[in-house]
Amino acid sequence: MEKLNRFLRYAACFMGWVMLPPVATAASEPPPRKAGLWVVTSRDNPFANWSACVGDKKDNFIDSDVWDNFANECQVAHTEKTADGETVFAYCESALSGKVKLLLEFSGDFQSEYKFQSTTVFTGKTGQEEGQTFTVDGRYAGECPADLPVGRKKMAH
Repeated sequence: MEKLNRFLRYAACFMGWVMLPPVATAASEPPPRKAGLWVVTSRDNPFANWSACVGDKKDNFIDSDVWDNFANECQVAHTEKTADGETVFAYCESALSGKVKLLLEFSGDFQSEYKFQSTTVFTGKTGQEEGQTFTVDGRYAGECPADLPVGRKKMAH
């Protein structure tokens, strides 16, 4: 019930409703992923299925899995620690769709697994707000193969 209420508060912010005053907080860094090969799968986004080689300096899952160049293109409006992980609400600027509202909920130990759900809301071609949500699971798979350098992805077939 607590998770549902928290999501409804953030969903209200997405839709432009104001239930709580906006709170600006400093963006917290997500937990670093363990260096090595990570297999990322999504049951609802066919473009989010890949293997990635993660290194000490390329360990931020938000930049690689959610929003490329997050630190430069997004302004974090609110973060909240949860019993399972963390929730981040941000406003982003996309070259493709303009202003985007991003809600990201993530959890896991980032040593053997992590998961997240990302919801984006943007103004579509018709001028109406449109949104998409996808869920991703990441699992550690050992050493990186020789043909996959650190910071690179290999899409699943």
